[in-house]
Amino acid sequence: MTTNWTVQARYVDPELAAMQVLSPRITLDNLAAAREMEQTLATQTTRRADDVDILELTGERRDGTALRMRLYRSARWHRSTLPVLLFIHGGSFVTGGLHSEDNRCIHYAREAQVAVVAVDYRLAPEHPFPAAIEDCQDALEWVVEHAPALGCDPSRVALGGLSAGGCLAAAMALWASEHPSISPVFLMLLFPVLDARLATASVNEFTDTPVLIADTVHRLWPLYLGETGHRAEPLSPLASPAGATDVSGFPPTLMITAQYDPLRDEGLAFATRLASAGVPVDLHHFGRGFHSFDSFDATRLGLECLDIQVRALQRALAP
Repeated sequence: MTTNWTVQARYVDPELAAMQVLSPRITLDNLAAAREMEQTLATQTTRRADDVDILELTGERRDGTALRMRLYRSARWHRSTLPVLLFIHGGSFVTGGLHSEDNRCIHYAREAQVAVVAVDYRLAPEHPFPAAIEDCQDALEWVVEHAPALGCDPSRVALGGLSAGGCLAAAMALWASEHPSISPVFLMLLFPVLDARLATASVNEFTDTPVLIADTVHRLWPLYLGETGHRAEPLSPLASPAGATDVSGFPPTLMITAQYDPLRDEGLAFATRLASAGVPVDLHHFGRGFHSFDSFDATRLGLECLDIQVRALQRALAP
C-alpha cells in the first residue's frame, strides 16, 4: 500500500480570500433562489475552449427515460483510445447540472488527455435518494458499454466528484466493488460530502466560512434523503458512504480537503479509513483553502490544486 499525505500551513490564502467575494455563498433556505444563483454563477464563469470538443450524449435510465450526459474530449484526440473519467457535479444534491463544471471538465480533458463524461443526475428533493445514485450507476454502465464508439478504453475508467458529487462518486466506488463486471481503476474525491451523522467538529463549528457553511450541510441531508429517510437506522452506505462497513474494495483514491470547509473532518476521516483498509490514498489537505477553492483557477493555490488532480489522473489512467 502507498499512502501520501500532504498538509499545508493553516490560514486562508489572501489571494483566495480576495477572490471568494466574487462567488456569493449559496444557502438552502430558499431552494428556488439557490438554483437560480447557481445557474447564473455557472453561466457567468464558464469559458469555452477551441481545443476541447464538447458533445451532448443521451443514455438511458433503468426506467427507460433519457439520461443526459456531456462528453469533453481534447481536439487533439485523433481517434486514439482515451481513458475516461465519469465526473459528478456538486450542489448539495439539489442544485446544478451539466453546466456546473464545464471549466473543470474542459481542464481535465485538455491537460490530462482524458475523455470526461459529466452526468445530469436528477436532483432532490423532487427526486430523493436513490434517484441520483441510480442515474450515476446507469451512466457508468452506459459509458462502459459504449466506450469503443466514444473512442474510450473501458478498462481505464475513473470516477470523480465534487462536494455532493463526491458522495455519489464514493457511493459508486462502493457499489462497483460489489459488481466486478465494472471496475473503476481510480477515484477522485474533491471536498466530498460523506457523512449524514453530522457529528464532526468542522460540520458543526464552521458557521461563517467562505462558499459553504455548516447550516447548508445540515440542510442538505434531509433534502436528499427525505425527512423519514434522514432518520432511518441504519442508513444505506450508498447514501452516506462514511457508514460503509467495508471499504477495502475501493480503487486507489485521491482525496482533496481544505482547512476552512465544514466537510473537512469527514474527508480526512474517510481517507484514514481507506488507508487503514489497504487502499492506496493520496491525500492533499490545503491548510489555506476553503470548500471548492480550486474553482478559482486564476489563483496560484487553485491552479496548484487542479494540477495535483491532473497529475493524479495521468498516473492512474496511463496505459
